[in-house]
Amino acid sequence: MKKRTLLFLFISVLLLISCSSPLITDRQVQSSRAIREPEEGLNPSLTPSVTLSPSPTLTPTATATQTPVPPTVTPTPAVLDSFLSEYTLKGIVPAAYLDDPCAYLANRWDQDKSQPGTIVVPIMFHSVAQPGRVIKDSTTISMEYFEYFMARANQLGFSTITIDQLIGFLETNEKIPERSMILILDDRRPGVTRLFMPYLELNNWTLTLAWLTRDQSYDEVWWHEIENLAESNRLDIQSHGHNSVYIQDHTPTDVIEEELFRPMELIEERIGLAPQAHIWSGGNFTQTAIDLAHEAGYQVGFTAYSRGPVMFNWVPLGESEMAVDDPLMVLPRYWSTAALGALEESILIGEEARQYAEEVKSFEMEFLSVYCQDLSGE
Repeated sequence: MKKRTLLFLFISVLLLISCSSPLITDRQVQSSRAIREPEEGLNPSLTPSVTLSPSPTLTPTATATQTPVPPTVTPTPAVLDSFLSEYTLKGIVPAAYLDDPCAYLANRWDQDKSQPGTIVVPIMFHSVAQPGRVIKDSTTISMEYFEYFMARANQLGFSTITIDQLIGFLETNEKIPERSMILILDDRRPGVTRLFMPYLELNNWTLTLAWLTRDQSYDEVWWHEIENLAESNRLDIQSHGHNSVYIQDHTPTDVIEEELFRPMELIEERIGLAPQAHIWSGGNFTQTAIDLAHEAGYQVGFTAYSRGPVMFNWVPLGESEMAVDDPLMVLPRYWSTAALGALEESILIGEEARQYAEEVKSFEMEFLSVYCQDLSGE
């Protein structure tokens, strides 16, 4: 009899527990499985987990409860589309270089900064032939072409910017003229520099010098010449190497170091400001050279490839530049022999980019609102 009574009480307790516990349906089982098994491609560390509270001590009069733990969901930012231009040359791919989409979009849509479609057109100059001189190389332009280009650039509404302004634009979209250009004169050419000076004064422009810092007996003459011209505050003096070495994979490390570190020292010593840009001699670069350029303190570098204009978080690259995966150290430059077409092509690309930005603005603003509350102000 006692055994039956004890059995009856035991069964009663079990029935009481089962009645007070929630039923687990097939749908709940599937949901639990979905939580435990993240979809392919998601970061497991972002997958929420459910932790059950410890089982309570049950008595015949107690009700078993389950304390739910709300899952912590960290949203995965959507992949932002990249603008593609119909004017981009075959094989050229625009590269984004900013890792934080929230900071990028906050700067992109800041009304106090450069607006979408703002372009920078870097142009490489070498020699300008005097009237009557026969041109026998691919880097020299005629005086007539030079004069027409300078007038046409002004007519199209272009303004020059310095390397410092370029860096601010590339990094945080600091405000620059909507149609900007960087006129870069390679090598030691004080005579050509003087040709630019009247246009620089007339239009309030600057000329960026890609300056070689060779240690030779007649260097003092060159330095004094350029120092006198620099007093106009129209020159932005940057590095073009020390001995104009065309860096290749077999170039010794000590030679590369001299090309990069020596100009940094000499330009700061003679001009008072250390260069921020290195214009690769011959347009040649390697991954080792780029790593050393960062170590030396350079923030941007220029090739001799005509890939297109530069925009905020948008640098057009060819196969050679993509191989090093460092867009800001391999910025493109148009050749002066094609400078007029470069300006007009860049205007078209900038207008395309502006229209594209308007098309995706609502999505990008929603992205800011959902994923970037700290930066969107909401």
